[in-house]
Parts: sequence; structure tokens; C-alpha cells
Amino acid sequence: MSLTIQPIEREEWDDFLKGMTQGSLFHRWEWQDIIEIGFGLKVNRLGLFDQEGVLRGLLPLAERKMSLLKLAGSALSGAATPHAGPWGAVTLQDVLPALEDYLMKKHIDYVEVRLPDMAGKEIFEEQGYTIEELLTLDLAMPKDEEALWAGLEVRCRNAVRKAEKSGVEIFEPATLEEWLDPYYELSVGVYRRQDKEPPFTKEYFTALWQKLYPPGDLVVLLARYEGKIIAGGIFPRDKNVAYYLDGVSDREYSKVMSNNLVQWEYLKRAQALGIELYDMVGANIPSIAKFKKSFGSTERKYLYAYRNRTVAAKLGRSVYAKHSDTIKKILKRS
Repeated sequence: MSLTIQPIEREEWDDFLKGMTQGSLFHRWEWQDIIEIGFGLKVNRLGLFDQEGVLRGLLPLAERKMSLLKLAGSALSGAATPHAGPWGAVTLQDVLPALEDYLMKKHIDYVEVRLPDMAGKEIFEEQGYTIEELLTLDLAMPKDEEALWAGLEVRCRNAVRKAEKSGVEIFEPATLEEWLDPYYELSVGVYRRQDKEPPFTKEYFTALWQKLYPPGDLVVLLARYEGKIIAGGIFPRDKNVAYYLDGVSDREYSKVMSNNLVQWEYLKRAQALGIELYDMVGANIPSIAKFKKSFGSTERKYLYAYRNRTVAAKLGRSVYAKHSDTIKKILKRS
């Protein structure tokens, strides 16, 4: 099937998503708004049309300029979006040639694509993309709380009990004002310990709340211990799929196991909301993967494909690999 790519309006985009049975947060129109606000990107909301002009799929494609280079991605690195890519009744064999035509017309130097699984690896390689396998962890939600509890590893259940006995209290902030400053301060502290700039701004967190909380698609939790906020988590959803988007904690209080209790309290809420799949978003750092696996989740490989379309892009990627932390700081200030 021959496809063409062109921008579409929100009504057509949303109508198409209504026909999809499984949720995909990162294809929501609102999500594109969030990353535009939070990361200073331009996101092209593109429709994939067949020869008869019928809309067959969607492709959110973010753009960013880095010096003289034009970068594009679905999803683009550094935008808190683990996967995106084409969504709908289309194949990569049909999408990639259409995408190449679009990128050529837009004079894009570099492109990357993240898909939720490894399907299409060979097709990307045939088109000159470099492929990396990434890991995440999924939890298929059981129907009752007893089965949910039984699915936790023994060490995880013990950690939840310890947090409860220690007096850790988990609550849902009722307003943006109640949540934003405590959560942001914890986030800054997490990255300060690593001598890094925090990747998320207050504008990003505010956009998350404003776009997803009113329709009931965002749960944020905070942990309080002896009157102080010591941990928190962000859990958006789309239809029947939920995501562990971010988590923070104060290392000074690690012995009271607040992170485990935050997760457990969210899992109970997710079950009540009818969530069928919980994507814990990322398992490439061993210590974090160990923590996430303790809740009964299983590994899933997903695809990261990138292609340098110009010689300048190839050189630029080499420089970025050596000096990524410095470049991220510059981008954040720009």
C-alpha cells in the first residue's frame, strides 16, 4: 500500500484514536502538547493516508534544531516518551518510504524511531537504520487484590509492610499547587545527588497535570513520613494501559521503604480503574530494573532505530555521544 504523509487537525486525530481498542498515551494529542511545552519541541501531528485518501494511521513526529542540524523523532530522545512510531492499520514496509519522502522535503538531517516491541527490526535495517534493543517491564494486572499481592516478590511484600508499620502515608494531592513544589524539589534532589541537571521542568509537570488530570487520566501520589514529603510517583494512563512515568524519593529516608508503598498503593488504584497492562517504562538500569521486577513484572524488548541522513548528522551524533551531559545543559537553558 502506497502512503502519503500530511498534517491533520485535532478532530480527525482524536476520531481515529477512538477506534483503537488499546490505549497508547504517547499517541494522544494531549501528549504532544505536553512535550512541546515541557521540552521546547515542535511536534508534527501527521496522518498516514492511502491512495484513496483514507486515513490509515497516525505518526507524531517531534522536531528540534541542534546547532545547524534538524533532528526528528517518533519519539525524540530526551522527551520522556519511551515509544511512539506509526499507530494504526499500516505496515513499516509502507510507512518508511513515505517517511523518507517527508524527511527529504523537510531537510531533516537525523531521524529516530522508538517502537513498543522489536517487530520490524529487519525492515529498519534494510532502510539503513542502526538498531538498538531496549528493555522495559510490563505487569499484566490480575483481577483481584489478593492475586495482585501474591504476585509481589517476598522482599517487596516485606518492604510494603515495613513502610506501613513505619507510618508512611500515601496520598493523592487534590490540586496542582499541593503537588508541584514538593514533587519538583524531590526531583531536583534526585539528580543533584548524581551531579546532573534535572530533565523535567515545572512547566513539564504543570502541563502533565493540566492536560491529563481533568479527564481522569493521571494519578500522582506523594508519600509523607513524620510530616515531611519523602517520595512520589507519576502514573498516567490511556484507556486500559497505565505507565510508571516517573518516581522520586529522598534517599535520607530510604530505610522506611516509601517507594515500595507508593507502587503498591498505585497498583490497587490501577486495578480499581480497570487497567489491564501496567508499563513500568524502562529496565536498562540494573538497580531500577530489580526494584520494578519485584512487583511481578516481566521484561519486554523494544526497538530504538536511528539514521544519520547527512554527513553532518553522523559527525554531530559522534560529538553528542561524547559530550551529552554538557549539550543537555545547553539545550535546557536555550
